Amino acid sequence: MTSNDDPADGHARFHQLSTAVRESGPDDDPALLAALLAEPDRLMAESVLMSLVDTRADGLASAASFAAWADPLVDAVGADGFIARRVQEWVLFKELQSGEPVDREAVAAASNWLQRKVVEEADSAAVLAVLGEAGRTKRVRNLAKTRAGRLRSPGR
Repeated sequence: MTSNDDPADGHARFHQLSTAVRESGPDDDPALLAALLAEPDRLMAESVLMSLVDTRADGLASAASFAAWADPLVDAVGADGFIARRVQEWVLFKELQSGEPVDREAVAAASNWLQRKVVEEADSAAVLAVLGEAGRTKRVRNLAKTRAGRLRSPGR
Protein backbone atom coordinates (compact mmCIF):
# COMPACT_ATOMS: atom_id res chain seq x y z
CA MET A 1 0.00 0.00 0.00
CA THR A 2 1.17 3.49 -0.70
CA SER A 3 0.75 6.39 1.70
CA ASN A 4 -2.07 7.69 -0.53
CA ASP A 5 -4.13 4.52 -0.10
CA ASP A 6 -6.95 4.61 2.40
CA PRO A 7 -6.75 1.39 4.45
CA ALA A 8 -10.51 1.57 4.93
CA ASP A 9 -11.02 1.34 1.16
CA GLY A 10 -11.82 -2.33 0.61
CA HIS A 11 -11.77 -1.97 -3.16
CA ALA A 12 -8.19 -0.68 -3.08
CA ARG A 13 -7.09 -3.50 -0.76
CA PHE A 14 -8.80 -6.10 -2.93
CA HIS A 15 -7.12 -4.71 -6.04
CA GLN A 16 -3.73 -4.61 -4.33
CA LEU A 17 -4.00 -8.17 -3.00
CA SER A 18 -5.34 -9.52 -6.30
CA THR A 19 -2.49 -7.86 -8.16
CA ALA A 20 -0.02 -9.38 -5.71
CA VAL A 21 -1.42 -12.85 -6.46
CA ARG A 22 -1.09 -12.33 -10.21
CA GLU A 23 2.42 -10.87 -10.04
CA SER A 24 3.98 -12.96 -7.29
CA GLY A 25 5.69 -16.30 -7.31
CA PRO A 26 5.63 -19.11 -4.77
CA ASP A 27 8.54 -17.53 -2.88
CA ASP A 28 6.28 -14.56 -2.10
CA ASP A 29 3.46 -16.71 -0.74
CA PRO A 30 4.36 -16.61 2.97
CA ALA A 31 4.18 -12.79 3.00
CA LEU A 32 1.04 -12.82 0.89
CA LEU A 33 -0.59 -15.38 3.18
CA ALA A 34 0.30 -13.26 6.22
CA ALA A 35 -1.31 -10.23 4.59
CA LEU A 36 -4.44 -12.22 3.77
CA LEU A 37 -4.70 -13.63 7.28
CA ALA A 38 -4.41 -10.08 8.68
CA GLU A 39 -7.08 -8.76 6.31
CA PRO A 40 -10.11 -7.61 8.36
CA ASP A 41 -12.59 -8.39 5.56
CA ARG A 42 -12.72 -12.20 5.77
CA LEU A 43 -14.85 -12.61 2.66
CA MET A 44 -12.43 -10.56 0.58
CA ALA A 45 -9.45 -12.39 2.03
CA GLU A 46 -11.03 -15.75 1.20
CA SER A 47 -11.76 -14.62 -2.35
CA VAL A 48 -8.16 -13.57 -2.93
CA LEU A 49 -6.89 -16.70 -1.19
CA MET A 50 -8.97 -18.85 -3.50
CA SER A 51 -7.43 -17.02 -6.44
CA LEU A 52 -3.98 -17.78 -5.01
CA VAL A 53 -4.87 -21.47 -4.63
CA ASP A 54 -6.17 -21.64 -8.21
CA THR A 55 -3.12 -19.82 -9.57
CA ARG A 56 -0.66 -22.11 -7.79
CA ALA A 57 -2.64 -25.22 -8.72
CA ASP A 58 -2.44 -24.22 -12.38
CA GLY A 59 1.31 -23.75 -12.07
CA LEU A 60 2.25 -26.89 -10.15
CA ALA A 61 2.23 -30.03 -12.28
CA SER A 62 1.58 -32.86 -9.87
CA ALA A 63 -0.89 -33.52 -7.08
CA ALA A 64 2.03 -34.14 -4.72
CA SER A 65 3.78 -30.84 -5.48
CA PHE A 66 0.55 -28.90 -5.14
CA ALA A 67 -0.35 -30.68 -1.88
CA ALA A 68 3.10 -29.90 -0.48
CA TRP A 69 2.68 -26.22 -1.40
CA ALA A 70 -0.84 -26.13 0.09
CA ASP A 71 -0.10 -27.87 3.42
CA PRO A 72 1.11 -24.73 5.24
CA LEU A 73 -1.81 -22.76 3.81
CA VAL A 74 -4.38 -25.30 5.05
CA ASP A 75 -2.65 -25.35 8.44
CA ALA A 76 -3.03 -21.57 8.62
CA VAL A 77 -6.66 -21.31 7.47
CA GLY A 78 -8.03 -24.53 8.93
CA ALA A 79 -8.85 -27.91 7.46
CA ASP A 80 -12.62 -27.57 7.51
CA GLY A 81 -13.32 -24.43 5.48
CA PHE A 82 -13.92 -23.54 1.87
CA ILE A 83 -10.24 -23.03 1.05
CA ALA A 84 -9.29 -26.46 2.40
CA ARG A 85 -12.07 -28.00 0.31
CA ARG A 86 -10.78 -26.21 -2.81
CA VAL A 87 -7.27 -27.54 -2.11
CA GLN A 88 -8.61 -31.10 -1.71
CA GLU A 89 -10.50 -30.80 -4.97
CA TRP A 90 -7.45 -29.53 -6.84
CA VAL A 91 -5.48 -32.51 -5.50
CA LEU A 92 -8.24 -34.86 -6.69
CA PHE A 93 -8.34 -33.14 -10.09
CA LYS A 94 -4.58 -33.46 -10.50
CA GLU A 95 -4.71 -37.13 -9.47
CA LEU A 96 -7.45 -37.80 -12.02
CA GLN A 97 -5.49 -35.98 -14.73
CA SER A 98 -2.39 -38.06 -14.00
CA GLY A 99 -4.26 -41.31 -14.55
CA GLU A 100 -4.50 -42.45 -10.94
CA PRO A 101 -7.39 -44.81 -10.17
CA VAL A 102 -10.78 -43.14 -9.99
CA ASP A 103 -12.23 -42.83 -6.50
CA ARG A 104 -15.91 -43.04 -7.43
CA GLU A 105 -17.13 -41.69 -4.09
CA ALA A 106 -14.75 -38.71 -4.15
CA VAL A 107 -15.74 -37.80 -7.71
CA ALA A 108 -19.45 -38.18 -6.95
CA ALA A 109 -19.12 -36.03 -3.80
CA ALA A 110 -17.09 -33.33 -5.53
CA SER A 111 -18.47 -29.83 -5.89
CA ASN A 112 -20.22 -28.63 -9.01
CA TRP A 113 -17.10 -26.59 -9.80
CA LEU A 114 -14.85 -29.65 -9.82
CA GLN A 115 -17.30 -31.83 -11.70
CA ARG A 116 -17.64 -29.21 -14.44
CA LYS A 117 -13.86 -28.80 -14.60
CA VAL A 118 -13.36 -32.56 -14.91
CA VAL A 119 -16.02 -32.83 -17.63
CA GLU A 120 -14.38 -30.02 -19.57
CA GLU A 121 -10.77 -31.16 -19.21
CA ALA A 122 -10.59 -34.90 -18.48
CA ASP A 123 -9.15 -37.24 -21.07
CA SER A 124 -10.14 -40.37 -19.17
CA ALA A 125 -13.21 -42.30 -20.29
CA ALA A 126 -13.26 -43.98 -16.86
CA VAL A 127 -13.53 -40.65 -15.02
CA LEU A 128 -16.16 -39.40 -17.45
CA ALA A 129 -18.13 -42.65 -17.08
CA VAL A 130 -18.28 -42.11 -13.31
CA LEU A 131 -19.55 -38.56 -13.81
CA GLY A 132 -22.00 -39.80 -16.43
CA GLU A 133 -23.60 -41.91 -13.74
CA ALA A 134 -22.95 -39.97 -10.54
CA GLY A 135 -22.63 -36.33 -11.61
CA ARG A 136 -24.43 -33.83 -9.41
CA THR A 137 -26.35 -32.18 -12.22
CA LYS A 138 -28.10 -33.38 -15.34
CA ARG A 139 -25.81 -31.17 -17.43
CA VAL A 140 -22.66 -32.75 -15.97
CA ARG A 141 -24.05 -36.27 -16.45
CA ASN A 142 -25.00 -35.58 -20.07
CA LEU A 143 -21.72 -33.86 -20.97
CA ALA A 144 -19.73 -36.62 -19.30
CA LYS A 145 -21.58 -39.33 -21.24
CA THR A 146 -21.09 -37.45 -24.51
CA ARG A 147 -17.37 -36.87 -23.93
CA ALA A 148 -16.83 -40.46 -22.73
CA GLY A 149 -18.49 -41.72 -25.91
CA ARG A 150 -16.22 -39.54 -28.06
CA LEU A 151 -13.14 -40.82 -26.25
CA ARG A 152 -14.21 -44.42 -26.82
CA SER A 153 -15.16 -43.95 -30.48
CA PRO A 154 -12.88 -45.23 -33.25
CA GLY A 155 -10.19 -42.86 -34.36
CA ARG A 156 -9.44 -41.57 -30.86
